[in-house]
Amino acid sequence: MDTYIDKLAPWEEKNVYYKDVKLGKGVKDLKIILKRQTEELIATQIVSADAIVSSQGVTEDAIQETGYSIKSIGRGMGGLKAAFEWGISDVVWLIEKDTEEMRDIMMRLYKVSDVQMDHLRGKADEAFAREDIESALERFAEMESLVKNDFSICIGLGMIYLFHKIDKEKALVYFDRAIKYARPYSAYYTSYALLYKALIKRDFGLIKEAEKCAGVAIDLSPGLTEAMYQNAQYNALLNRPEKAIPLLKKAIKEDIVYCLKILREQDFKLISAEIAQLYEEIRNEKYEKVKETLEGERKNVSLLTNAVKGMEKLGYNISQEFSVELLESGNNEIDILIQNNSIFDAHFAEIMLPLLSKKLNRQTEFLRRKGNEIFLNLDAEIQELNTGTTGKKKKGGPVSFLIQFLCGQIVALPFGWFIGLPLGIYVTEGLLFGICFYINVIQPQSQLKEINAKKK
Repeated sequence: MDTYIDKLAPWEEKNVYYKDVKLGKGVKDLKIILKRQTEELIATQIVSADAIVSSQGVTEDAIQETGYSIKSIGRGMGGLKAAFEWGISDVVWLIEKDTEEMRDIMMRLYKVSDVQMDHLRGKADEAFAREDIESALERFAEMESLVKNDFSICIGLGMIYLFHKIDKEKALVYFDRAIKYARPYSAYYTSYALLYKALIKRDFGLIKEAEKCAGVAIDLSPGLTEAMYQNAQYNALLNRPEKAIPLLKKAIKEDIVYCLKILREQDFKLISAEIAQLYEEIRNEKYEKVKETLEGERKNVSLLTNAVKGMEKLGYNISQEFSVELLESGNNEIDILIQNNSIFDAHFAEIMLPLLSKKLNRQTEFLRRKGNEIFLNLDAEIQELNTGTTGKKKKGGPVSFLIQFLCGQIVALPFGWFIGLPLGIYVTEGLLFGICFYINVIQPQSQLKEINAKKK
């Protein structure tokens, strides 16, 4: 195995896609540059990725969803995750020193403000930021002579000796000190320094020692994905797939971009068969999850479609804005991603599903309100019809018939006598009976049938 004691290893060189990520710019500008270049990095690597990792039809929107936010980049190594590389270590350290966590630690470490130290720190950080390495080295060394337990000074000196002076023995001394001084204040920065110690051990060909350092880093900071990834690398070099694969799976779960990073990493050649199997497992798990969720959403879309059709049958127009055709279109997009049968397509489908659910919930709420409105309208109509039914019932019936028939005798009997007995009486009494029967029986029954039909 090659060693890199007095020169940078290939993995410590800056890659071409990070060419603009360098000292000499402000932290805010560096975050913006990193965001842009990580998106370019992902876009480039997706195109050349194996079919099981990504299809060729990935959209720019999908890449941005997979990328890193300014906020995430602002968290340094922990936020960059798979986008972190050793070649941009000095820039990432500059970002780390600008975090709220680091400021809080410094307040706890110093307790009271020291004017001399604050002045020296400002000068040292300023020199480091503009890549004036000699001035930064001089001021960090002066600070170290005054304060012995500031791990940030030691990490800064370690960065200078590792990447700029290429004195790895001296860098190792400073990272060891950083590990010791950081322990009481921060598990994260202890792990941070441990990963650089592991890197130098790897450069020296001491893979087992490197793996041990990265393992301690994981124990201290279980959520630090780069610690998982680095430890998996060292285990791969030691041909220990049983240790490397679970770590890679955890890292990929936290950041899908590790799938791309692993493909480019030569250290994983010894366990390439196990990684291929891991990729199949991840893809299948993702698709099972997507299909299960999508099936539930399809049922909900079907229910909504039926509800819309029912409302339209009642004569109510449903706004096109809330048409379920949008949801069905979303289903079709996800179907295409499923057919592509890759890890990234499954990941993009996972991203789309919550958006589909959100649209579905919005339409469901709209239709619920619309349904309530329709219900109130129908209820009012039914009440009106019920009132009409009651009125019709009151107007008809045997009592009403009898009263009208008896009262009608006042007219019927004189007319019958006028026409002539007995035929006249039969005619007028028959007419009176027919009129009363129609008004009190036939007409109310006909109106009741019409009202009941409307109610239905």
